[in-house]
Amino acid sequence: MNTSIRSTVLAAALLLLPTSLMAQSNEHAEVDRAMQTLLRGFEAGDANLLSGVLRKDGVVIGYSSNRGAVVMETTEEWAKGFPGKPAPDEAQRHRQYRILDVTDSAAVVKLTLDYPTWDGSDYLALAKIDGNWMIVSKSWSGKRKTPAS
Repeated sequence: MNTSIRSTVLAAALLLLPTSLMAQSNEHAEVDRAMQTLLRGFEAGDANLLSGVLRKDGVVIGYSSNRGAVVMETTEEWAKGFPGKPAPDEAQRHRQYRILDVTDSAAVVKLTLDYPTWDGSDYLALAKIDGNWMIVSKSWSGKRKTPAS
């Protein structure tokens, strides 16, 4: 009898496993879509593109060596810094991201920024809110670099 119960539990777990993996795969794909939207916004310098994936009351936080302090603002305030057009050196800017973890309602992504004058990393926390993946926090670090001569 005990072997029968174990076999039944194992069979049920194996039947549920593909469904669980498919759901996780779908959430991963949705996080990837949100990140692609974020990258398009960066490339275009367009805060309007970002509005679909940034939670307005989210937070951006990082240490500014210029100010000698940790700075914090809402994602809405941060997005106001986008000029509405690509940066003059956009062709030399390189960005890549790696999705570190995804659950059914939360995700963490590392975004690496390699610009002519900046090397940085952003850690983005995303939450699934009302069925949409939204960036709720952005923690950044980086350093200025001397432009190549």
